[in-house]
Order: sequence, then structure tokens, then C-alpha cells
Amino acid sequence: MICPFCSLLCDANDLNEIDCGLQNKSIVQLAKLRSQLDASFNKSVTDAEKETAAAIELLKNAKRVLITGRIASVQTARAAVSLAMKVNATIDCAEAGHVFKNVLAIQRSGIHSVSLAEARDHADLLIVIGGDALLDDCPRIPNALYSENGSPKTVLLLGTFTDKSMAAWTAAGFQPWSISCKIESVPTALTQWSRAPLQFSPNRMTSKLFTAMDTAKYTAVLWSAASLRVEQTDLWVERLLHWIASQNETKRCAALPWTSLDGTFQQVCTWLTGFPGRIRFHDGNPSFDTFTNSYENWLARSCELDRDSVVIVIDETAATDPYIEKTVFGLGRKFHSIELTSGSMRFPTAVAGAEVAADIFRADQTLLAHLSPSREYDKSRVRPAAYWLARLAP
Repeated sequence: MICPFCSLLCDANDLNEIDCGLQNKSIVQLAKLRSQLDASFNKSVTDAEKETAAAIELLKNAKRVLITGRIASVQTARAAVSLAMKVNATIDCAEAGHVFKNVLAIQRSGIHSVSLAEARDHADLLIVIGGDALLDDCPRIPNALYSENGSPKTVLLLGTFTDKSMAAWTAAGFQPWSISCKIESVPTALTQWSRAPLQFSPNRMTSKLFTAMDTAKYTAVLWSAASLRVEQTDLWVERLLHWIASQNETKRCAALPWTSLDGTFQQVCTWLTGFPGRIRFHDGNPSFDTFTNSYENWLARSCELDRDSVVIVIDETAATDPYIEKTVFGLGRKFHSIELTSGSMRFPTAVAGAEVAADIFRADQTLLAHLSPSREYDKSRVRPAAYWLARLAP
């Protein structure tokens, strides 16, 4: 289970009526993009309908096709995989590399995982590994893990956290303890602390923290591969998973790996193909390669080829990937692109959950939340990405 952080709306009482317009930070970016568009936006939708035939012809003549971007909803993920199968494309979600850093480790070591809801309600010790970048990427983590009715928790922050992070956990209702250390050494340090805590002086770790680790009945270990500043992240994760497994010999210990909205794409892709992305289709059959089929390597290779390569960029979050911005939208690009994004004038695409209703995986991966569009936007002005993908299919 790879936990897809997706604004943590799974705790709402009614999953069918969630207005995420004020809770998804991409909405701020969306408003800026909308203000930059021409006043005749409705006309651009009509123009896009007319250009669909040209885009289909482009795909028919393409020698190599990549489908990538930020895919956040189940509907769009299904449509993207379907199109990739029909046009023998490579499909890989942008930023999926962070997920695969966890996946590679899990393939080798297995994983003892926990859902967000279970960690919040039952864990009595929460070990958070990383630095301030963790809360920069996912600022609502402390609030999501606090429950007045759940088990009392000791929160142990390991890594390069500053007073900024301490304040955020304190404001959420916890009394966090922080130990400053190199993130690279955390798996080794945890192994040493759990085996021989008495060998360490109180200056390294207070007796209360040793007691918390020793007496905890249920420990949840949280990290985000995207915000870790370590080399060979998959090997680091693998060492951490070995420690988590060893703890289960005497107590309950589980991992809560954090990722982003692309977790929805990973899950849907697995349903449909058996693989979590990085797939190239041939005659409708998927082949999986974590290196060759990554969108970054595909774009790097295509820059050296002719213009018979086509990139379909999907963005349901109003936050274009910097690498795609540079290689696909940048000056001097060497291949065609079909852009299904919130700022596009050709194929203007709605933001999932903000302008169109969408099914998005919740953080505990046992639920699908049906997000309703924000009432601040006129949903008739744009169409879902899944609509355009279906139109492009031969």
C-alpha cells in the first residue's frame, strides 16, 4: 500500500459532497491561469472540437507516443490507459519516480503497511522521518493524524526538522520530540537504538524517548520519498523496511509511506494492466520497465530523434511538471505535443475535483471519494481530461 496524499478529505462525513475548492492548493494556481486566458474561452472549446481530427491524424502517423502528466482521477487514468493501449503508447505519470523509489524497495523486501485511519486511531507512537520539506509538500499531515478519540500518541521527529515543523505538530495537538540527525543514517540509528538503547547517553536521546520506543505497542513510521534528501532512496527505504519487519517480532510496527495525487494513477494502472505505470504497449500488450519507460528517459531519447514522436500531456492539477515544461513546452522542442491542461487553449481541461466531479483515492486506499466541483467555477467552460482522451482514441 502506497499512501497517496490527496488533501485528506477522506475524513469528511459525506464523501459524496465535498467542495475541495478551498482545500486544494492548486486552486490558487488555477485562478491565476484562468485570469490569463482570453475572454473568449467558450470559443476555444469549439476550436478544440474542430482540432480533434487533426490530433487523431497526428497519432496515426506517429512512430512513438508518450502519455504523461499529472493524472489525479480514476476516470482520466482509465481513459489514458485505454488510449495508450489503442495507439501502442508508453504511459508514465509525471512524478511517479517518487512512488517507484518505494515500490522498488517493497518488491525486494515486502512491507508491513498501515492506513492513515488506522495509524491515526490506533498507533501510540508515530515516527516521522525527514525534514521541513515534508510539511512543505504535505502541510496537513499533522492535522490528519490527530484524533481526539484515538490512542494517545508520542510523535518522534527524526532528521533535519526545525522549530517550524515542531510548531506545526504542536499546533495540531501533539507534544512532539525531535532528534536532529542525518537522514541517511536513520535506519541504522533505529536499529541500534532498539537493540541497545542503554549504550547511548541522555544527550543523544532522553530516557523518555527510549521508554516511548520500548513501551509502544503500535508504532507507525511515516516518510515521503519525494521530500527525502538521500542518495539511492530505494536502498534507504529497504533498510528502513527491514527495521520495521524486525520490530514486528515483539510488537506491532507498520509503514505509512507518503506520496502525491499520482497514487490514483498507480492504482488504476495496476487494476488494468498488473503494473503501476511505466508501461509500453505493443499490439495491446503491456511491457513494464522502470527505467526505459519512465517519462524522463522517453523525453530524453526523443529529443535526439525526429519529429515523428508525439507527447500527450495531461494535467488535472494546474501545476505543470518542470521537466515537461522544459522539454515539451520549451523553445526548440523537437516533437509534437497534444496538451490537455488547465491553461491550454487547444484542449482546455478541467481540474479534477475542483471544476468537474472526480473519483480520487483517499489516503487509506480503502475508499474512493467522489469530489464535487467547486461552486466558484463554471464547469461548463471546460471538459474533463477523460472526454478529450476518449475523443482522441482511434
